[in-house]
Amino acid sequence: MSTRPRSRPWALITAVVAVLGIVLAACGGSSSGGGGGGDAKATTDVTIAATGTPQTGGSLSFGLEGESDGFNPTVNRWAISGIMVANAVFDPLAAYDANGKPQPYLAKSFTPSADFKTWTIELRPGITFTNGEPLNAAALKTDVDALRASALIGIAAQNISGSSVDPSDPMKLILTMTDPWAAFPTILTGQAGMVAAPAQLDAPAEAASREPIGTGPFAQKEWVPDNRWVGTKNANYWRTDDAGTKLPYLDQVTFKPIVDTQNRTNALISGDVQMIHTTDWASIDQMQTAAKDGKVQVVLDPTESEETFFILNTSKAPLDDVRVRQALALCTDSSQIRLVSQVPDGYEATSQFKTDSPWYSDSGFPAYDPAAGTDLINQVKAEKGDVTLSLGTTPVPSNTAITQTAAQQWEQCGVKVNLVTTEQSKFIADMATGNFQANLTRQFGESDPDQSFVWWSGSTAKGALALNFARLSDPQIDADLNQARASADPAVRKQAYADLVKRQSELVPYIWINHTQWALGAANSVRNVTNVSLPDGEASLPYQAGAMRLTQTWLQP
Repeated sequence: MSTRPRSRPWALITAVVAVLGIVLAACGGSSSGGGGGGDAKATTDVTIAATGTPQTGGSLSFGLEGESDGFNPTVNRWAISGIMVANAVFDPLAAYDANGKPQPYLAKSFTPSADFKTWTIELRPGITFTNGEPLNAAALKTDVDALRASALIGIAAQNISGSSVDPSDPMKLILTMTDPWAAFPTILTGQAGMVAAPAQLDAPAEAASREPIGTGPFAQKEWVPDNRWVGTKNANYWRTDDAGTKLPYLDQVTFKPIVDTQNRTNALISGDVQMIHTTDWASIDQMQTAAKDGKVQVVLDPTESEETFFILNTSKAPLDDVRVRQALALCTDSSQIRLVSQVPDGYEATSQFKTDSPWYSDSGFPAYDPAAGTDLINQVKAEKGDVTLSLGTTPVPSNTAITQTAAQQWEQCGVKVNLVTTEQSKFIADMATGNFQANLTRQFGESDPDQSFVWWSGSTAKGALALNFARLSDPQIDADLNQARASADPAVRKQAYADLVKRQSELVPYIWINHTQWALGAANSVRNVTNVSLPDGEASLPYQAGAMRLTQTWLQP
């Protein structure tokens, strides 16, 4: 079986993790904010249609929700902000089409063996990195081997047991798997699917993170951390539009980290930046009001979203006792938290899957019952003494409002709670190293659940660095993950994930609050915000959990 590009008419996301495609970005440290608190909000897109010939030239500034710790796809920790920059300087091996199916992008095809334990990646010919190095199987092997050797991201690549260049074709890389991996192409759509040049990967560690070299539409001009990342047009970019015009249209893109949600929205409305992304409902409301007045454009991402939830470190007391985790779930009034964070009706989460997701099933997650939660806490107290824990988040006002509310609810059930705030990049690192007890976080925005394998697998739950941040190791969950990964049958996979979410509801590594809503705001001069394509001209999924490609965006004078 060979999966190749194909044409079909326009008809759900990401990864922090996964070999060649795990989106370490999806584990971002800030949650959704709010703006509704009860009444369902209007979520109408307001855009200016792109007409006529796309205009070339110009510079676009984009306000990001945060900064990244570097741009080496094999070692750095990317949240959505990192993926945005990566989409400018790198190309993914695969991207989702408009129907949410992974299709070759930088690759020409992916061909599995009958047992899904061997995959051959064939690359498109004639592509070079911005330093002039050719993209071939040898370069891709350097990238894959660096990924596998990585102390953090390599955990996601542990199912790849080897890589070799096809001796008969220098454009084909053969990957061997320890276990069958039927959904492997989905992994190529995210961070691990971004291919860096050998020169970048061979550079000293600091340079490899600070000086990215990709095949993407833009080349890095400068990076001033916590201030701006600037990329200029890659004059030798390999893609063209349907009319044969070389992409990208823009001459320059500038990404500016603006952590405060209100400041980011104000920057768009005032014209300091021309695009932003946000999950903050107050900002979404403000942009929609401005859009109705004709001041800006706004588009809501309809794809699979991340979830806002409390993640519990099951390896640390008192949360190593399942009764404490169950009690916290019973004592959490998520509707009150959504009210505080102003999340509108319709976004309640009881698992990682939205009700309109093809993967959704009734999770059986515990309903709010503080009396039952208090009884469980009293049982633990009688055996072990007081129950005390730390609850952490990032220093964002909407986040701290959520943790303060949860702390009050848990304390009413007899739990002592210490509140902690941590800067985002350290926040993510602390979760990977297990240096936390309970955290408010946002994660699991992948289109295909296999991309979340490393977040949930017992194989990634132990050690100095663990991508299963909850550090929950359970034989049933592992069996469900392996069954879903090995099968190409949608019905088999859906049942496996239904069994998985029920087991998670019993063991409570996560306390669900809400599904997030990503929105993009754009100045009226921006065109082609959502109409993006795959290399063969087929419509592409416009977003992946708030991240997009600016390859085909232009400015209308």
